[in-house]
Amino acid sequence: MCGIFGIITNTDTSGINTAKVKESAMLMRHRGPDAYGQWGIPGKIELAHLRLAIIDLNKESNQPFFSNRGRYVIVFNGEIYNYLEIRRELQSLGYAFRTSSDTEVLLNSYIEWGEQCVSKFNGDWSFAIYNIPENTLFCSRDRFGVKPFNYSIINGKFIFSSEVKSILHYFPELRHPNYNVIANYCRNSLGAQCKETWFDGIYRLLPAHNLIWKDGRITIKKYWEYPSFTFHDITLEEAKNLYRKTFINAVRLRMRSDVAVGTTLSSGLDSSSIVSVLRRFYFGQHKTFTASFNATDFQKREEMAYRGDIKINEGAIVKQLAEQLDLDAHIIHIHNIDLVRELSDIIYYLESGHSSPAILPLARILDYARSRVTVIMEGQGADELLGGYILNTFLFLLYELAKRGNIAQLAREISKFKEYYSINYALKMLFRLLNNDSIERFYYWWTGLNEVFGPKLRRYKRIKDFPLDPKKFSERFTKELFKMHTGGLVNLLHYGDAISMSRSMESRNPFVDVNLVEFVFRLPFNYKIHDGLGKYIHRVSMDGIVPEFILENPIKFGFNTPLSSYFDSIDSEANRILLSERCLDRGIFDRSGLQRLVVEHINKTQDHSTRLFRFLSVELWFRVFIDR
Repeated sequence: MCGIFGIITNTDTSGINTAKVKESAMLMRHRGPDAYGQWGIPGKIELAHLRLAIIDLNKESNQPFFSNRGRYVIVFNGEIYNYLEIRRELQSLGYAFRTSSDTEVLLNSYIEWGEQCVSKFNGDWSFAIYNIPENTLFCSRDRFGVKPFNYSIINGKFIFSSEVKSILHYFPELRHPNYNVIANYCRNSLGAQCKETWFDGIYRLLPAHNLIWKDGRITIKKYWEYPSFTFHDITLEEAKNLYRKTFINAVRLRMRSDVAVGTTLSSGLDSSSIVSVLRRFYFGQHKTFTASFNATDFQKREEMAYRGDIKINEGAIVKQLAEQLDLDAHIIHIHNIDLVRELSDIIYYLESGHSSPAILPLARILDYARSRVTVIMEGQGADELLGGYILNTFLFLLYELAKRGNIAQLAREISKFKEYYSINYALKMLFRLLNNDSIERFYYWWTGLNEVFGPKLRRYKRIKDFPLDPKKFSERFTKELFKMHTGGLVNLLHYGDAISMSRSMESRNPFVDVNLVEFVFRLPFNYKIHDGLGKYIHRVSMDGIVPEFILENPIKFGFNTPLSSYFDSIDSEANRILLSERCLDRGIFDRSGLQRLVVEHINKTQDHSTRLFRFLSVELWFRVFIDR
């Protein structure tokens, strides 16, 4: 994984400042500490690359990288996991290779298949390939948005970068807040699934899209679609065998590396499955990294999704798993989080706020892990693919059963669900999922939350939290998974990339393997949730591979993070910043409205911790990027 930066113009009126290109790109040095390269044609184009060497550590694979005949040059951030298979195909077509890198495979794939080359790739990528004689630029971003691609068109120039801060350095006039996006974040937790960034005039290339620059104009095309038909006739046994084979291959491909690989491990099924599969075919020492909090750190409000007697305890489950699988497990006790300082640091790399406090323990874990491994495997993507967020999907399961008249199974599902989860909380989640512009405006008016926002955020246009239009799926259940996969998951992958790369590490996610995604999206709904268990097809497929105590545990904790206590005192640093004159003078929050929210939280009238966390993130973003 690396950092890429480029600027191209169709006019030579102001030229391109090559020294400033390097200054801008070097702001991403954390993404590529191993090598820096730059190439350009005066007054026409400059490309820059910062390399984190993962595959083929030799300097011959440094970038910008040229084709054998010097016609094409590429800057590439990511990994093509099936590069060995593609390389063999290209060799059979007569291509000769001078390196063993996936970069050269990618470039030759473009030379052979043109824009259609991306359909060959199983991996995570953002890249730009420049055709020197034709003066055209072909850019692409992977199907699920693992790797970032930010761009802008300004002063007759097209500029792109892995991180926004490099664009801002070259064009500081773009350092202006996008108040509408910030308002959507404050209200609906909108994140990096949106085309617009927190800066006016700077955009993201959406996942599964190509971008072509030619003659001063850009054309953006979608190159991949989710499958919309369902395998209604596939038996559970057939599905189980195909799923197991596909998932194991996804993990094996992501072990291709010339540097050490580890795994972030929670007590849940997803990351536990990754390490369990690894122990079946990878016999070397494998390091895992887990966040652990004191049980008393969690207030009852943070356990409200579960039945009353269920407590959050990650460490004990991970220790049991590590003993059974003989893992080199590292449990990092998370305590004394300096919320403001650590969140400010993370926001610098996210270049926006994020609604999940899990960003805090992840940063701590990777701080510890980076001296031990360079690549980290993660379980992101399983929930959105397999119905793992059962609180979000359970009622859509009931809808599908009721539609088919399967009342007996419907009653059984409700009975199983109540053994572990809160029905009231599930109804709240359904309300949130069904939320639209009219419902939201009524809700904010009814609760008085509109009064929290100042004039710069009060008037806004709602942005969908899933940017791609749902296809006509044959099941409503699958349609909801599609929304999560193209919405919230992209936001989670964004922070996984940003935080890992801030520590000069690469994040890999087997559950967003394209073959796995395409297969699971074709499976019927009852193979995803069954008898109160989410990820049902995964559980039955992993029988005999993953320990039973993991497979039979229906509770999903993830990297849960205690949050409420940071806002429980009027004198806490977080509340002092929110209620400071510096914050309130911006016109983004209303003084009396925000004060009321803080007091309600302190008095435990309502739990506003997640909302206050978002508001704090906004103020810290202003201090990092606007106040500077």
